[in-house]
Amino acid sequence: MTIALLAILLLGGTLLVITSQAMFWGVAVLLGVFFGPAQSASRSLMARLAPAEARNEMFGLFALSGKVTAFAGPMVLAWATAATGSQRVGMASILFFLLTGLFLLRRVPVR
Repeated sequence: MTIALLAILLLGGTLLVITSQAMFWGVAVLLGVFFGPAQSASRSLMARLAPAEARNEMFGLFALSGKVTAFAGPMVLAWATAATGSQRVGMASILFFLLTGLFLLRRVPVR
């Protein structure tokens, strides 16, 4: 999961500075390759960390937290874009969320 997040951060940062449309699409396609593995790795990690007797509750909370917080990224992106007039700055705000997630993930003790 860490590798996928690092790749998303690196490629996402690269997208912010690219000016060529062809390069943009090439990097964007490569970026898309890492989202599926990051999502499936998060579920695998949840299954490994959750005690067997509490897995249903943990996965329910996992799903609920994703739905409840799904507004935060688009909202911050919209605010940053509106405040600066730059879509690049708006997209850079998403990298902040990914970096924060990576930092928090590194603190999770994995057995």
